[in-house]
Amino acid sequence: MAHAFHRSFRRAFMLLGLACAGAWGCGTEAGQHRPGQTTEEASEPLSDGQILAVVATIDQGEITNAETARIRATNDSVRNFAEHMDAAHRENETRIQGLQAKLRVKQEGSEMQSNLRRQAERTAEVLRTTPANKFDVAYLDAQIAMHQRAITLFDAQLIPNAESTDLQTFLRDLRPSLVQHLGQARQLRNRFPAPTGNEIPSRRGR
Repeated sequence: MAHAFHRSFRRAFMLLGLACAGAWGCGTEAGQHRPGQTTEEASEPLSDGQILAVVATIDQGEITNAETARIRATNDSVRNFAEHMDAAHRENETRIQGLQAKLRVKQEGSEMQSNLRRQAERTAEVLRTTPANKFDVAYLDAQIAMHQRAITLFDAQLIPNAESTDLQTFLRDLRPSLVQHLGQARQLRNRFPAPTGNEIPSRRGR
């Protein structure tokens, strides 16, 4: 009963915050997002099953793009990075399966997961069709964007909404690796010329 009260209170608090942001702007212009705010930050609280599904979707997108990069990358360092991403996110998938079994929960869909899947599909299509001489840069740009978004989701939604202590621990343990991957992608990207345009579809375009 205490658990239900806690969840209801948190939902009411979030809805109150959304009403403030949408109607009066809470210090910003009404109807505009704060800098760095993603649309996922405005969603309702997620269940543990939905959180696991979101993390699994992030991993699947990373694996798909890493597989493409292992084939298409022309720079050895980029290819090695892709192989590292593939191994790391496959390991995450194994951990998610073990956590599901331990918690006895199933993955559940959500608007956030659907948005992530659509964005991942668009990014994957761009990477499959990017000219060979531009692929390495396109892949690294995608990695930077995807890891930045994942970290934002972890901080704004996934960690705060996790009910299970084991799930909270898993997410907190996973976050530093996302930060590390982001740093590695940025370091590699700095070896290439500055971008002339955004070839990876923006999440605002969904």
